[in-house]
Amino acid sequence: KVATASIENSLEEEQNFTDVLSAIQLLNNIGAKDFIDTFSSERTGQGVESREVIEVVFFGLQQILPLMTQGLLHFPTLCVQYFALVGFMMDTYPDIAGQLPYDLFKGLLDSLLFGMSHTDAFVSKNSLQGIAALAREQIESKALSNHLGQNPSLLDDCSIRLLREVIFQTVIWDRLEPAALALLPLAAVDMNQFANVVNTISQELDTQKQHRMQEAFQRLMQPDVISKVANGNYGGRLNRMRFRKDFEVFVKDIHSAVLVF
Repeated sequence: KVATASIENSLEEEQNFTDVLSAIQLLNNIGAKDFIDTFSSERTGQGVESREVIEVVFFGLQQILPLMTQGLLHFPTLCVQYFALVGFMMDTYPDIAGQLPYDLFKGLLDSLLFGMSHTDAFVSKNSLQGIAALAREQIESKALSNHLGQNPSLLDDCSIRLLREVIFQTVIWDRLEPAALALLPLAAVDMNQFANVVNTISQELDTQKQHRMQEAFQRLMQPDVISKVANGNYGGRLNRMRFRKDFEVFVKDIHSAVLVF
């Protein structure tokens, strides 16, 4: 009976894998920018517009989210395609993400936070790009204000999770650039709140390591760069290049202080 139950569970999981993967592939095809752009320039006979297509994809994700178990995420093909879809939608349409029902938005954000820490660098990169886009959109348009009204710590949670990865995990080296480009707008959304996040994490270290960590953050968070980003000038290429370079130095410094020292 145990063997029979095990076989049945295995068959059920395989069927779920097939069904969910097919749904994700369909949503990836529908959500492809080229496909959506076609509807932007030429309406179909039914008058479908790009906004409606985007909403269909988000609705599809709402149906898929409850099915995304740890077991299914162990299938590499499904895992990669799922995070590619979620990362793409949040990266490309963060303004619409800000208008989603809170529970759906929170579920997608939790997916990004999970994916950010994934061992697969592609999954992590897509997730970090989605998080970065949400933070940028909040700076530029306050699109997440309704969600933050329900849960003021949403972006702080992103900062905490990302900083823990940066400070305590060596895996950060294969996702250095997307991590830097996510941390920059997260810090710029509210520098005072970000400073509180840094202080919270530093309390987990002994006094000497706390001092070295705070010095490293002071060198990284240059006021002129952060203020430009906070004022909506995130797109400045020189800003990104400078922060990316400083971030690499920061990671080296912080790892020598926390992981080795």
